[in-house]
Amino acid sequence: MAEQAYGITFSYSTDSGSSFTALGELTDITPPSISKETIETTNHGSSGIRSYIGGLVDFGEASITVNYDPDGTEHNAIRDLAKTANDTAGTNQFKIAYSDAGSSTEVFAGIVTGFEQETPMDDKLSATFTIKVTGSVTYA
Repeated sequence: MAEQAYGITFSYSTDSGSSFTALGELTDITPPSISKETIETTNHGSSGIRSYIGGLVDFGEASITVNYDPDGTEHNAIRDLAKTANDTAGTNQFKIAYSDAGSSTEVFAGIVTGFEQETPMDDKLSATFTIKVTGSVTYA
């Protein structure tokens, strides 16, 4: 059954997930993806057919677009994470909460790797934050 995307929320934590702060004015989100490397195991006895086993999993990136408020405390906090060098893995946690009947969530540690603003002359200010997932994503 199809679910409506409207009502999704995104929040962040800079204290390893003890408390989360909602990011306001969310307009678009691309949740983390999942990809897996493959390791070739073909050998001389494989009858000429390649074989593989699964390798390392990468949860990719998430991107969040907002109606940007240059004075907004939450927006500036995420922007500041993008310009912070040498982040400690696991300190910054992020949570996506869906508006489905089951209140599904995705929680992950990540490093904010990008902040990009758009300032069109005849439209609203917007910004997109990019987060590289480090480790796994917890689905609930």
